[in-house]
Amino acid sequence: MGACGRAGAPVSTFGGFLFVVALLFSIALHELGHLVTAKRFGMKVHQYFIGFGPKLWSTFRGETEYGVKALPLGGFVKIAGMNPFEEVPPQDEDRVFKAKAPWQRAIVLAAGSLTHFVLGFLILAIVFSTTPRLEPTTTVATVSEEFEDAASPALAAGLQEGDRILKIDGVAVDTWRETIAELQSRPGETIPIRIARAGDRLTLTATLADHRPQETERAGYLGVSPDYREIPTGIVTSLIDAGKDTGYSMWLSLRGLGQIFTPSSLGALFSGERPLEDATTVVGLTGQAAGFASEGDFATFFLLIAAFNIFIGVANLLPLPPLDGGHLAVLAWEKVTRREVDVRKLIPITVTVITVFGALFVLLLFRDITDPVVFPR
Repeated sequence: MGACGRAGAPVSTFGGFLFVVALLFSIALHELGHLVTAKRFGMKVHQYFIGFGPKLWSTFRGETEYGVKALPLGGFVKIAGMNPFEEVPPQDEDRVFKAKAPWQRAIVLAAGSLTHFVLGFLILAIVFSTTPRLEPTTTVATVSEEFEDAASPALAAGLQEGDRILKIDGVAVDTWRETIAELQSRPGETIPIRIARAGDRLTLTATLADHRPQETERAGYLGVSPDYREIPTGIVTSLIDAGKDTGYSMWLSLRGLGQIFTPSSLGALFSGERPLEDATTVVGLTGQAAGFASEGDFATFFLLIAAFNIFIGVANLLPLPPLDGGHLAVLAWEKVTRREVDVRKLIPITVTVITVFGALFVLLLFRDITDPVVFPR
């Protein structure tokens, strides 16, 4: 065991290091999106920095200072006029952020998140085009024998390996995702399930279990697992699938952000078994990425990077100051009302948002250290 541990440690450490480098690269790309678009529209950019805190290194290129700071917790681009307390010299008044057209300011603000979506899409496309991909089908691979000390609903209904599920309660299902969605929406219900078996069409009746993954959630449970098929990995197919998965990941990210502040999710931070769907921090993600790398599963490693980028892109567009989405919300409000917003009055909201998210991060970090999420291998 000792020898195995020593042999695996460097790979795991390298995987964690590579993941951190990838995150820093995505941060740099995010800020580069702001920088390039701001300069393209003639805005004056004072600084482009990766990190916060004490300055480690910097250099000037033209009127912009580029550099790195000690704490790699993000980055920033300082555009003239965005700080409401900044004194702008008369010669720069036509180059400040507020002096530009609303559509130009919107592009500058959204450019950061756009880089995350593009990067996530490209990673997904590359992984899909270079890795054989298995997709779950509606064909039953295994039938669970029991659930909560009783025969599973699938076994009681007479489902068998090789059955292909066609309809659930009259609703046609073509994918496993649709199958799961229909089943989970009917906890405790007795429903007809139309299947294909050895060339015949049969209708079975199943009483779904009332599964409760969390106290406030209910989900119908049948007790079957899907068979998988290998799907083509051509360039066109990979691009299409990458686009679909990017959109779906954006939706999952938005839904996940909404679930973070539910009582059940917050309660899980303090007690009980930590469910797989719990939120996690960069520390937890780095540990998971290192684990995938140590096992040679670099496809999942890069998929994790893609998912994280898409999540950050969505989170950054939330209409809350000081996020880019908060600035976009102010811009939209000004456009609709035709009245300029004094952003200095938004400082209390900004402080509140930073405090809440900072406290949540500390709680999640503590949980990541004491009770990390373990994904099944």
